[in-house]
Parts: sequence; structure tokens; C-alpha cells
Amino acid sequence: MKFYIDQLRSFLKGRFHEEKEKNLILSMLLFRFASLEFEKECATLKFKDQEDESRAYWRGKSIYFPRNVRWEELKKRQKTDLRKGLFDAICMMDEPGSKYQGLVYPKSVSGNFDEEELSELFRITGALSFDDNGEEGSDFAQFYEFIIQYLTDWSTRQMGSYYTPRQIARLMIELLEPDAGAIYDPCCGTGSMLLYTLDYMRRKKQKCELYGQEADETAWNIARVNLLLRGAKANLGAIAASTFEKDLHPDLQADFVLANPPFHRYGRGQERIPHAVQWKADFPLSRKGEFVWLQHMLFHLKEHGRMASVFGNGILASQRREEREIRAALLREDVLEAVFTLPPGLFYGTKVSVSLWILKKNKEKICRKKLLLVDARKMGKAEGGLTVLSVLEQKKLIQAYRNYQNGVQDDQPGFCRQMSVTEIETEEYSLAPERYVMDRRQKLLQLEELESHEDQLESRLEELLWESSDILSRILDGK
Repeated sequence: MKFYIDQLRSFLKGRFHEEKEKNLILSMLLFRFASLEFEKECATLKFKDQEDESRAYWRGKSIYFPRNVRWEELKKRQKTDLRKGLFDAICMMDEPGSKYQGLVYPKSVSGNFDEEELSELFRITGALSFDDNGEEGSDFAQFYEFIIQYLTDWSTRQMGSYYTPRQIARLMIELLEPDAGAIYDPCCGTGSMLLYTLDYMRRKKQKCELYGQEADETAWNIARVNLLLRGAKANLGAIAASTFEKDLHPDLQADFVLANPPFHRYGRGQERIPHAVQWKADFPLSRKGEFVWLQHMLFHLKEHGRMASVFGNGILASQRREEREIRAALLREDVLEAVFTLPPGLFYGTKVSVSLWILKKNKEKICRKKLLLVDARKMGKAEGGLTVLSVLEQKKLIQAYRNYQNGVQDDQPGFCRQMSVTEIETEEYSLAPERYVMDRRQKLLQLEELESHEDQLESRLEELLWESSDILSRILDGK
């Protein structure tokens, strides 16, 4: 795969990456993928010259490529009318009802590549094929990932908003241990969380149904292609839309919810969500975006479902009455299992420290009326601008949660503690682990106190910046 990527990199070197060029490369990649799918199906059905019969078979199932626009046929005509053949094939892929509709760009075929360059790009893409081990789209997915990173003009901050780092996703999945059922991500970005979960399920030989939603159209399209190239059937809705303005899965009850919501943001439209329907335990609406996301996820969770989500630390011990009431309601309903505060620097584009929450409806009897609090802020080390958790550190986090699940009391001063709901009630429902896990016989060193206070101030500052940005947008929109 590296060889093919290097070839494409060499081909693109020194070129100005215009939108048409990027769209043509993406379209050609998907055309190659669709062609191989088509050829594989043809070989299975053994259709030869029965054009009418084969066309009837494909109607309503997939794309049917007439012989004059099939990949191998175009390969023979590379030096003549390749451009017209590509245009016709990509138009067919973009027809209504096709799973490729909106993901390919017929007009890009008339872009800035001359005939020789078009032929070279066709040759590079044509070298891609399905693997022998059944992972049909793995090479295509890697190729696509390179194209997106190389050609798409997204800032680091945008990548942080729409992409969950692999180590965080894997930790969440290992903690949650999803098995067969419906899996939902209400803010799926480029689909990374759903893809990591799918990989986990495939290794466990478990079947699942994937559901997601994303407001940003570019991220939504990237997610669609990512899932398609890996042979994953996922329902991401018919359009890109804000979860709070237009819930595309209003009746979904998921077995598992995994998410990494945008910190401090929920988009607009929360005032239009029916209060009594959406918020369990009569939750009040909150200014904190994390609390709005959390309540939405709980609403879509089955009665015996489990969820894992990353949130900003600002909601752990905030003093606003309505936010304290939400934490109290979570404890009263006994749906919160664990809170992990993680080290700063785990995400692209922000150094803010975050927390990982595990919730479960109808907790096991052995876990009722208590929860696990873990302070992992000092874990990890800096590598390439990000904080990286070692394998041993991740195992330590998972083991602490397993002990809680199995009823093994394993409090470790400075790291983790299993708390009763009653104890937390006396502390104004604070869920900040550092408040409970330190050895009460010792005082925090002054430096540690200052570092903790600095983290809280940074989190609050970022929170205020998001709020002020939202207020400014509303003023400019006249709302």
C-alpha cells in the first residue's frame, strides 16, 4: 500500500490542489472500488452476454456498469476516449438511489488533468485490489485516508473536532466491551469511533448495527466513504444535520452509545427539543454543551444499554444550580458507573484535560449505589505534540473498572476510589476524582494545587470562549 501512496504523492508533487483535482481522485478511487464489487458479483452470477438479465438483476440492488464503461474496457481505451468513459461511469454512480450518490463528482472529469495525466492517475488507481483475507476495503480505506489528509484543507482544530484519536476510542471500547446490538454515535464526525467499534466487533465475530449523525457536511461525507470502503453498513441519515435541530434517528434505542461530542457546544435548536420527552428524570436544560449531549445519549439508550463518552472537565464540579441538579439526578437514577479524568494533550488542537464517563441503565446489583472515580491526569507522555498513554497505563485503567464491575474493592490513594452515592451527595455532587482519591492523611503539595487550579481555569476559559462565540453568532443572526 505504501508503494501506491508514494506513487500518488509523486504524481501530485508540485501541483496546486484545486477542488476539481481532489474530487476527481476521490471519484476515481470509488469507481475502482465499485468496479471490483461489480466484477466480483458478475463472477458469482456467471452472467456473460445476457445484458438484459444482468441489468434486471442489478435494478434496485447496486450499480450496473454497461460493458463500454467497465474498468477493464476503459483500460483498453486509455489513449482514446478515457475521459468520456470515466464521465459516463461516474454519472451512473451518482444517480438517485445509488449508495455512491453525492460521494462522486462527474464534473471533475473535465478538470485540469490532461490526457496523459488522466491515464497515469487511472493506472495508479487501477493497481488497487481487494485483499485475499476478506478485508475488501482495507487498501482502499488507507488510500482514501491519505487523500483526505493530503488534499483536504482542514485545520488541526477541525480534525480535533471531527476525529477521535485511536488510543481514546480503543480505551472507550475496551471499557465498554460492546457485543451484538445497535451502536450509536450522535456526533460521529468522520466516522472514526464507529469504525474502531466495527473493527472490535469483527475481531470478536459479533454482528452489529451502526447508527450515526453529523452536522458538518464534509465530515459526514468522509464518514460515509470511510464506512463504505470497509464494507460497513451504517445508517448515518440521508443528510448532514445537527442532532439537536433534526434528530435523524428519533425512535432509535441503542444497546451501546460511544461518542466524543464537541467540547462546550451543542449547536442550536436545544430550545426546540421537547423537555418532557428528551430529558429523563426531568433534567433541566443546561448551558453546558456536555450535559445536553449526555442527556440526549441517555434518551437513546436502551433500558439495559451502556454508554461511554468523553466530556470537558468543566461539568465535574460546576456550581450552577441546574448543573448540580443534573449530577444529582444521575446519582439518584443510579446510571453513572465511572468517571476517569484523563491527562491533557490527548486530542488534536487542544490541550484541555477531559474526562471519560461510563453510564449504564439498570446496573448490576453488585455495582448499585456506588461508582468508580479515577484520576489519571498524570499518566501518559508527550510524543509528537500529543500525550500518549502506554499499553500498561491503559490496562491499569481497564483493570480498575473491571474490579469495580466484579465487586472487588481496590482503592488506590492518588489514583482510584470506589465511592458510595451517599458520600458524593455530601460533597455537593462533585464528580471530580481528585477530590476523593488523594490520601486524606496527606495534603496536596502547593505545586499540585496550583496545577489543578490552572487546569480548571483553562477549562473554564475555553468554555467562556465558546459561549461568547455562540452569543456573538446569535447577535449577528439577529436572534
